[in-house]
Amino acid sequence: MTHHGPANEDVSDPRLGKEELRRGCRDRRAAVDHRTRMGRDDRRTEHAMSRLLWAHKVALYLSRGDEPDTVGLADTLVMMGKQVLAPVLTDGHGHSLHEPAWAWYDGKNVRTGLWQIPEPIAPVLPASAITVAEVVLCSALLVDRAGYRVGVGGGWYDRVLTQRTPGVPVWAVVNDDEIVDEVPHDPWDEPVTAALTPTGLHLLGQ
Repeated sequence: MTHHGPANEDVSDPRLGKEELRRGCRDRRAAVDHRTRMGRDDRRTEHAMSRLLWAHKVALYLSRGDEPDTVGLADTLVMMGKQVLAPVLTDGHGHSLHEPAWAWYDGKNVRTGLWQIPEPIAPVLPASAITVAEVVLCSALLVDRAGYRVGVGGGWYDRVLTQRTPGVPVWAVVNDDEIVDEVPHDPWDEPVTAALTPTGLHLLGQ
């Protein structure tokens, strides 16, 4: 597994706070042109599919905007007969749920939820539903070589990852220049096991 360093040394400066890192990463993602982004997404999805052939149940977030695309991956998984578990953040009426929740994604019935995040229109399942997942793909803005990630800021995944079945791998979906040497982390932050990028799956925490 190959590791890739940051494109900008400031990205991995541990003296920067998480909010500064989030702003910088969002700015860099927004500056990427559509064609480049599509190419990265296609390659990332190809690598993901080659690694997920064995899995029957996959938990992953549904991407929005200029995030690394996972909707195409989710659709492909569903077409292959696999089950996809996706986060649900609202009750369907614009109100935020107080606790993390999931629903099965069928590739068709989707609504726009909190912060414009797509979510399945399906019976809502508790956070503990993650126990059925054989692989978990989570969102991240940055991830370091120890597996700690800078997420979008809600702490959603830190609350649910502790409930997954022990030993189930967790992949952060990022771009290659978003793997850095070190990011600030808190005691409750759950490290991931690998980073999924356009160049492949890179093991972390080794």
